[in-house]
Amino acid sequence: MDSNWRTHDLTIETGQPALDWLDREWLLTNGTGAYAMGTAPGINTRRYHGLLVAATKPPVGRVVTVNQMLEQLTVKHAGKEQSFDFSSCSFRASDGNEVLSPQGHTMLTRFERGLSVRWTYRAAVDADLDIEFTRQLCLHWQEQAATLHYALRAFSNGKPADLPQGVLYISPMLTLRDFHATLRMQNAGSLSLEIKDNGVATVHRQDTAVTLQCDTAKFVGINPAKSDPWWHDVHYELETRRGQDDVEDYFVPGRYEAEFKPCAEVKLALTLAFGDQPAKPCNPDQADRGKYLAPVYDHLKSKGDRDELLSRAFAIAADDFIVTRRFRDKPLKTVLAGYPWFADWGRDTQISLPGLLLATGRFEEARSTLEVFAAAIKDGLVPNRFDDFDPTAAHYNSVDASMWFVHAAMEYVRLTKDKQSWDGWLADAAVQVVDAFLRGTVYDIRMSGDGLITAGSPDTQLTWMDAACNGVVFTPRHGKAVEINALWYNALVGLAELFATSNKPVADHYTKLAKRVKRAFAKVFWDDELGYLRDHTWTDEHGEEHTDRSLRPNQVFAVSLPRSPLPLTKQRLVLKAVQEQLLTPFGLRTLPTDDPNYHGRYTGPPFERDKAYHQGTVWPWLIGPYAEGVLRVGKFSPAAKQQARQVITPLIQELTQRGLGQLHEIHEGDAPHRQVGCMAQAWSIAEVLRVYTML
Repeated sequence: MDSNWRTHDLTIETGQPALDWLDREWLLTNGTGAYAMGTAPGINTRRYHGLLVAATKPPVGRVVTVNQMLEQLTVKHAGKEQSFDFSSCSFRASDGNEVLSPQGHTMLTRFERGLSVRWTYRAAVDADLDIEFTRQLCLHWQEQAATLHYALRAFSNGKPADLPQGVLYISPMLTLRDFHATLRMQNAGSLSLEIKDNGVATVHRQDTAVTLQCDTAKFVGINPAKSDPWWHDVHYELETRRGQDDVEDYFVPGRYEAEFKPCAEVKLALTLAFGDQPAKPCNPDQADRGKYLAPVYDHLKSKGDRDELLSRAFAIAADDFIVTRRFRDKPLKTVLAGYPWFADWGRDTQISLPGLLLATGRFEEARSTLEVFAAAIKDGLVPNRFDDFDPTAAHYNSVDASMWFVHAAMEYVRLTKDKQSWDGWLADAAVQVVDAFLRGTVYDIRMSGDGLITAGSPDTQLTWMDAACNGVVFTPRHGKAVEINALWYNALVGLAELFATSNKPVADHYTKLAKRVKRAFAKVFWDDELGYLRDHTWTDEHGEEHTDRSLRPNQVFAVSLPRSPLPLTKQRLVLKAVQEQLLTPFGLRTLPTDDPNYHGRYTGPPFERDKAYHQGTVWPWLIGPYAEGVLRVGKFSPAAKQQARQVITPLIQELTQRGLGQLHEIHEGDAPHRQVGCMAQAWSIAEVLRVYTML
């Protein structure tokens, strides 16, 4: 493994079981939407885990091709034959207890992660001879392929020794199915195996295929008449907790057999490629991605006296979400919201863009990402998300994605001074959004008489708190939402500044309108009795006004955005309320613990989880606006910087330690704030990174 990019190195201590690492997940990506994911002990606990999850319609259309490998070593030493299994699968016994078989995890001594992941195992042949087995996985940059590099070495009394005669067997365990699904033998349909020369084997299932190649081993297919080619009832514990299908069957069509005589070392490379053609093995040091990331690392280091390991971790983590999307026959960049299951969502992309792309100096890719969403604007709305299956289709059910787009565009221009893009197309896109909000557009998104934005109905969920299940909207926030109008004010003032010299009539119009919005904002949202901002207000079908006075983190944007509609005294009160009742080490709660709607746990089937999603659950991304609010209210004083640094430190520690290079989407509201949801979320990384570079 390339030590220049290694970010995590876990070593099993004497007496420490590898299962202590079972809740620590790793992620590898390759810039196309494809990924590999699993746990540090090498035991799959999600349906989404796999050695190659290919993007068939980049960056979407994901298919789990190879779930894992079954690896067995047989050696002849001192007149006897011994076998060692280096793999592990989880099964559920009839009494409900978990059973692991084989027991490869018991020999695991080390796990490393950087641009690849590597496991090291030790097998004791006798009192004087140990065999070291390593498995290293790397994804091919910008290809639907992966390579597994294997190595065997022997040690006698701690010193290098010759390996005894033996055979290494490697059996691919496949499903070739949509990454949201699970596969059972009875509904698998037709599976076929084609064995070619030079260690090439292709497995077909319906309209999908995966090709394996190993130049130094032969592939031997299983005879179904003599041996069952299926491993049945593999269990996924995390799917059990999520109330989802939690068992599936793995198809094992055969195995690679690499025979060797006594020697110093055995090495082989096994490539996995989506489709019916093999791929060339990739370099285990991932030279292509390393070269691609070098400028990002240098940029982060140039920000000051930075921790080298943290700069590496941030560079890789931020890049994991940046992918290429062909839009109108043009390759452009976009941001995946999270792994394993999200595609590129408009809201998440625009919120994440300043941290993932601007803070890392990736200005051209930031421009490219803005171009994707600018070109997709419809009726003044930026897409809420692109379709998971059709890369050309988009969905527009969002009020805030458009406002965040304007904010990201203004930040891009501020940092890059790219006047050509602004004058050429970006300003027009921003004006499209503002004009649509002024005249009114779909989903009843419009400016009301007082200048504030109102949107939606009781049956819609247009803000980021959009959880709904079985027709139930858990956080209905139709009407005037506090963060939408903070963004609206910020957009009007910011655009007026940008148009001040190029289009004075528009600038004057936006300035005049912003003053009206500022007056209305305080009148509608400020609550003197509570000492903080109301969350949203709405008018029912009878014309009666209603107000949601819940203490929610959405009000923090009235403090964090560069242009606040609140006076400084009220900004301080907002931060005080949020700090005292919503702040946790891993982000902001979405409700205080004493709220009657508070849910401190996030578990169970989808309905129960969606009910808790924005009702107390902690969101790491919200630490960004909170920390920025601290900096702005404190006028970036040393004390304010110290306070902001303190609140992001637990998440930085999570990134570099337990999180194995990524941050979760959410944490439970109740201590100890267990990580839940997506194991890697773009805006979680983006907001911590953005504040880190601000400091």
